[in-house]
Amino acid sequence: MLIYFSALFMNHTPPYSHPEAPDRLDHLLRGVQEAGAEIREPAFREDAWRLVELAHDKSYVELVKKLCEKAPAQIDGDTYVSRGTCDAAVLAVSAIASAVDRRETALIAARPPGHHAGFVGRALSAPTQGFCIFNTAAIGALYAGEGVAVLDIDVHHGNGTQEILYERDLLYISTHQHPYTLYPGTGFPEEVGAGRGEGYNVNVPLPPRTGDDLYIQAIDEVVMPVLKQYDPRLVIVSLGWDAHKDDPLADMRLTLKSYLYVFDAVLKMQKPIIFLLEGGYNRDVIRRGTKALIRLVDHGEFAPGETQTETDHHTRNKYLEVMREVKNYVGRYWRL
Repeated sequence: MLIYFSALFMNHTPPYSHPEAPDRLDHLLRGVQEAGAEIREPAFREDAWRLVELAHDKSYVELVKKLCEKAPAQIDGDTYVSRGTCDAAVLAVSAIASAVDRRETALIAARPPGHHAGFVGRALSAPTQGFCIFNTAAIGALYAGEGVAVLDIDVHHGNGTQEILYERDLLYISTHQHPYTLYPGTGFPEEVGAGRGEGYNVNVPLPPRTGDDLYIQAIDEVVMPVLKQYDPRLVIVSLGWDAHKDDPLADMRLTLKSYLYVFDAVLKMQKPIIFLLEGGYNRDVIRRGTKALIRLVDHGEFAPGETQTETDHHTRNKYLEVMREVKNYVGRYWRL
């Protein structure tokens, strides 16, 4: 498995203590080293800024450029811009475009994250951009074009990716903590897409404290049936480690078993997969998860190193209620 990494991704630096900080990549790289994977330095592409405008309005792109010039600056209370932000964000776009061109399974070990960034930054009804600058996953999907699927397993709904792809017949599937209980407050089952994109937007919101048992059930009953019917030629995974039970910013109870389960299910489709780092704020989980992902891809080793979590009775009842709603909407477009 190839890892795209550059030290420039570390130059997106917060002006104050912030959960989305450069040391996240230090821990990711430790996982890469422990797994023995190859690291490739991505190169800036001449068309990178043009690619950014596949997903974002030119006015927003120009705003970000100006903020980079006068940094440190803030877009909002959650989202900062530093002197190195533009180079880091555009290099991430270059990396995903290169991975798309090569049709290879790879991990883009980049930051800043992107899945909350919409056409003009703040997406849908979200109060902030949630640490995100450019939506690398959506840009990669639009660059790749027909037959691409984006699978978002960050604990927060990818409202920016949904907004950008909502009227396109590119599949977007998101599993996330229920929007009634967590930022950005979007990602309900009834949000199914519009126009050409109707039916291609699939949201699977899960109640807080959902464990591995029910997450795996949701993958088996909704996510994989839809993904297999769509039969993508390329899958982009918005990889957030923050649905893990030890993450400080959310309330799910997943272990690395859930992550490896969904990775393994997608890998068995034998399609190129581009894993793109999004959230995840427990540094040890980032390290262990990265190592486990690489060992799975390169050696078929399914080794979460954690005991499966079981969902309590009260949460299970909430889950069953939500999943009835999910299946009602998704079942209008896909066989479940």
